[in-house]
Amino acid sequence: MSIRNPLEQFLIFDIFSISFLSNKVSLTNIGLYLIISLTLIIILSQIVINIKSVIGNKSLLIKESIYDTVHKIVKDQIGEENEIYLPYLYTLFILVLTSNLIGMIPYSFTSTSHLALTLSMSVSILIGVTIIGIQKHKLVFFSLLVPSGTPTGLVPLLVIIETISYVARAVSLGVRLGANMIAGHVLLKILAGFIYKFIKTSYLTLIIGLLPMFIFTLLVGLELGISVLQGIVFVILTSSYIKDAIALH
Repeated sequence: MSIRNPLEQFLIFDIFSISFLSNKVSLTNIGLYLIISLTLIIILSQIVINIKSVIGNKSLLIKESIYDTVHKIVKDQIGEENEIYLPYLYTLFILVLTSNLIGMIPYSFTSTSHLALTLSMSVSILIGVTIIGIQKHKLVFFSLLVPSGTPTGLVPLLVIIETISYVARAVSLGVRLGANMIAGHVLLKILAGFIYKFIKTSYLTLIIGLLPMFIFTLLVGLELGISVLQGIVFVILTSSYIKDAIALH
């Protein structure tokens, strides 16, 4: 499939489809890359089950670093006494990280560039956090919608405002991830197209184009860093939401 404009790299299309019981079952590109990410999650998540296997094994140093990063986030945000959420947050981080990094491979697909996926994840997180809060604090959990010291007359208005603010967490969490991935990939696609058209004109432009190519390489490295950073930010914000539900400040 040829990409004629920067946005076509985000199109979802069928890789293959089969008919099953009078229904059409299709595997799309986003489904394929989610399966790849899931496979990597299963492989990397073994470190949570058996952390001792990392010791003395140089081939697992990357997994150890990833685990330590997520573990430190959970420890700082939620506390050691709530490390029960570590496997979930670790899996969440690996999903976002692998999806972002796979999308950096030329001619691949970035699953996290679709708001349908990122918003589904963020809404699910908010629902889960709300359930945790209700299970722990019962109906007292909804007191977070009424700031302490609020005059009685302002309670209805503040409940509406705080409810909108609470629900906006899900939207902001998903949009932040998706928008960053979209913006970065569109920028790289536009710059790559301009550089290619410029350097193929003549030998002189090929030599002059070495500088833009160097700058483009730096931008690719920056986008790789952003891909990792977005995974960390996603986990940090999720941890903070869980912390708020548990502590009920």
